[in-house]
Amino acid sequence: MESMSPVDPQEPTRTHRRIRTSFGVAAVIVILLVATAPSLLLQSDPPPVAVQGQTFVVPTSPVATVAQPPTDAEGVERQAISAVLADRSAAVVGNQSQTFMDTVGQRDVAFTTAQLRLVTNLITVPFKQWDYTLLNKLGASDSAAQRSREKFGPNTVTYQVGVRYRLEGFASPPVVVLRTMSFVPDGDTWKVVADTDTGRFRQPWDVDVISLVRSNDVLMLVLGNAKPSSSLKEQAGQAVRDVTTFWGTDWDKRVLVVVPRSQKQLGTLLRKDGSNYSALAAIATAERNGGSGDAPANVVWVNPAGFAKINALGRTIVLRHEILHVATGAAVPNEFPLWLEEGVAEYFGYRDSGVKQQIIASSLLADARNGRVPSKFAKTADFVPTNPRLSQAYEGSWWAARLIVQNYGEAALIRVYRTALAQSNKKTAVDVALRQELGISEAELTSLWRASIKDAA
Repeated sequence: MESMSPVDPQEPTRTHRRIRTSFGVAAVIVILLVATAPSLLLQSDPPPVAVQGQTFVVPTSPVATVAQPPTDAEGVERQAISAVLADRSAAVVGNQSQTFMDTVGQRDVAFTTAQLRLVTNLITVPFKQWDYTLLNKLGASDSAAQRSREKFGPNTVTYQVGVRYRLEGFASPPVVVLRTMSFVPDGDTWKVVADTDTGRFRQPWDVDVISLVRSNDVLMLVLGNAKPSSSLKEQAGQAVRDVTTFWGTDWDKRVLVVVPRSQKQLGTLLRKDGSNYSALAAIATAERNGGSGDAPANVVWVNPAGFAKINALGRTIVLRHEILHVATGAAVPNEFPLWLEEGVAEYFGYRDSGVKQQIIASSLLADARNGRVPSKFAKTADFVPTNPRLSQAYEGSWWAARLIVQNYGEAALIRVYRTALAQSNKKTAVDVALRQELGISEAELTSLWRASIKDAA
């Protein structure tokens, strides 16, 4: 472990944060940012930064389905195109790049080259399932369909396509992601002439050449000439094992990590402006495009520049926090009390780290010393990025989780969280769990929490 710089125990700073709000798509995103932080979490050379994070949750929505039964002609067309997609599926799982390329039209050199890179990546990544499903046919007014017809002729057809995939070593149900694909007739079959991933995020295999780094606990996809730190695989693997010891074995007990070659490329993957991520260390996402029958695809994305700014201790805290969210399935409904979700992850991230409460909860305690003790636990709205009291929301959540551990034990905190997650009414989930597991109400815990903050200040 790297040496740690001296830290003023009263220094008001943020060490690790996540924020959740709604987007208009089916995904969960957890962003770890680097911002003003305690020096003990920093590398010795870069200017002071901290580990901070954001979470964005949106509701699950099912993959689109065909609204009307097809006509006979459309049925024949769909059957023929589905056969082409079946050949591509078999080629990916069977490591047959030529079979895959036989489905590709040769009219566009750039597209053919991109498809060759795609299938090379798909064969490199250890998929145990890769299935295409033909979904909606896009109408004449759709821009993608228009472009394909203009380029390849009036007989070109464009469909929305779902891909269900699973990776070797991961037991979760398959993930569904969406693509838009165009086809042209070729004798009694069809050829693919356009193939674009159109999900919430871009898939790594569509963006750059992929190489693998792997262990029993970690599958790392390295894009292009990216050079992940030599310790990343080991630190992520240790975090996986720590999470399993803490939370239990009812998850994959493995994590997928994607390392892009640059911050700009990270923005490309997330369909965002990469220049906005200068303080970002890592991101965990979970797509739920497949509907309730499909599990989230939990991925930790690393920003090479941001991750390099935090030292071994900071990376451990980041990875433990985020991989716990992977294990617990952080994509809980928006109504779920976010203070418990974040409080447990904050507690576990800092657990056994040696970081003192004066550092972890510096803003909360500073407020309390000035007579401003929070009256209630943070609500979802308190975790929005623009909240000037964002630090207090996270610190208060950590304090509540740690208070349960102090009074009832760590196992009790886990039971409360698990019981709350299992409730159908998410608005009352925590109160029900507290009464069932600890014999106290949420109001009673709030009183204990406020008194504890006052005493510590």
